[in-house]
Amino acid sequence: SKMPPIAASSFSSVASDALSNQEAFTSEVLSLQAPQVPGAVDSPIQCILLCPKNVENPPLIVVPHGGPHGCSSTTFIPSYAFLCSQGGYAILHVNYRGSTGFGEGPLNSLPGKIGEVDVKDMVEATKTVCKSGKVDPTRVGICGGSHGGFLT
Repeated sequence: SKMPPIAASSFSSVASDALSNQEAFTSEVLSLQAPQVPGAVDSPIQCILLCPKNVENPPLIVVPHGGPHGCSSTTFIPSYAFLCSQGGYAILHVNYRGSTGFGEGPLNSLPGKIGEVDVKDMVEATKTVCKSGKVDPTRVGICGGSHGGFLT
């Protein structure tokens, strides 16, 4: 039998909805315009939004990755799947400028601007998702480890 995909992005040939076809949550890869920061490349911010099915306006947990030159992917992560499907939380993984895998320009936008570019990208992604109507904008939390902990 054919093995199911383990990761997808808006840059791959695998549709992101192939990863959550029978789960208790949906996954969506979002591409957002990055806020202007002098000296930083103007490139999209890519995010992965997990939303529980059958939960209207769930609370949002924003999860910045470590690194800072790490990357959030659409691979299955049991703890986030549990929080989403069993806890009723929406999860937002943000690949801010400086994340690995989005080209040399965005990667080089972060050195010398840590705490500015990454923070502004995280805030912009969170505000965009909160304005989308998919989550409850009054119930937003953030957690992360390593550089993601610094961003909290």
